[in-house]
Amino acid sequence: MDLKNVIPELVTLSIGRDKGNDIVVNNPNVSRQHAHLTICSPSSFILEDCGSKRGTFVENEGHRVRITRKLIDIKDKIWIADVEFDVATVVSKEQKVAEKQIKSEKALLDFTAEFADLKKVYEDYPVLRKACRERDKLIRLWSVVGGSVIGIGSVVTAGAFGVLSVLSSAGLSILVPTLASHLLSTEEKLELIDKEFRQRYRCPNPECHDPFGNREYTLLTKQKKCPKCKAVWVK
Repeated sequence: MDLKNVIPELVTLSIGRDKGNDIVVNNPNVSRQHAHLTICSPSSFILEDCGSKRGTFVENEGHRVRITRKLIDIKDKIWIADVEFDVATVVSKEQKVAEKQIKSEKALLDFTAEFADLKKVYEDYPVLRKACRERDKLIRLWSVVGGSVIGIGSVVTAGAFGVLSVLSSAGLSILVPTLASHLLSTEEKLELIDKEFRQRYRCPNPECHDPFGNREYTLLTKQKKCPKCKAVWVK
């Protein structure tokens, strides 16, 4: 099987002082090719230092920690040498605009469509964890779900920022190309699956996002509403 025809390449943003980088940081302490930020999902990224002199850092419990390679969240704060960034700002300012639009459209707390999408998130989770240790299984899984979830061409042609909006509308199965990539270790893949499940399997109201933990989806449907924010899940 020709992997190039099955699994699209992950989008990686280069960060550094050189003008040829995707994200140019005009600071003398920043190396010419300082770091890479690989998009794993709309909210998860691999930040990797490229052997820079001044280092790459991530905030951890209020402290800056120097990293070589780490799975990070869109809400994390990072430093390229001594230049501070919010990951969300680095990746896409447009995403914040989209969130405001969604917020205004949900004034009546009707989240039935978003809640229905969580069924697949719940079902995908154990399947992906089981398959992630065997790349061949993931490739076969992608050949089954890829066409129905998203066209491979869309991922390839969306570009560094457009790919985020494409991925945002899909369940956990959209992680298959990332999990099948040779760029992530098995431990990083398992960490990514767990992180994405915890982040997505929660009340779909962005003003609430109360986590569901491991509660079965069928039990949540019987509940019909969020006890915390009263968002409607099932009519």
